[in-house]
Amino acid sequence: MKRKILIAFLFIPFLLASCETDDNYGYPSKITFQKEGGIIFCSGAKSCYLIEIDNYNGNGAGSGIRDTDSIRVTNNWLTVKCKRYDKQLKMTAAPNPSRKKRKLYVYPWIDDSFAEIKVEQY
Repeated sequence: MKRKILIAFLFIPFLLASCETDDNYGYPSKITFQKEGGIIFCSGAKSCYLIEIDNYNGNGAGSGIRDTDSIRVTNNWLTVKCKRYDKQLKMTAAPNPSRKKRKLYVYPWIDDSFAEIKVEQY
């Protein structure tokens, strides 16, 4: 009986840790821009300290330009900005001149992990 209780206590931290990232830290999992482009603001429950923008193959832009009070990252047609330690991201998409859907992935880094936001434009 003591062994079962000990095993249960050992697994509780793993269960709690896995629940924390299930909600994507409050950030939306998908954002869609129209072909004209534009600006969309999105917020999460926690602030980020780095941002990455990658394509499907994982190629992309790292933390971008970081100064004392803000972060700005650009990859192809998408720019993401935020004030340092702020919970709101400003995403700016350039117009899409093609008729093809395009897609990038934004990764705000939070607490040694990251949220994943799929950004599409038609």
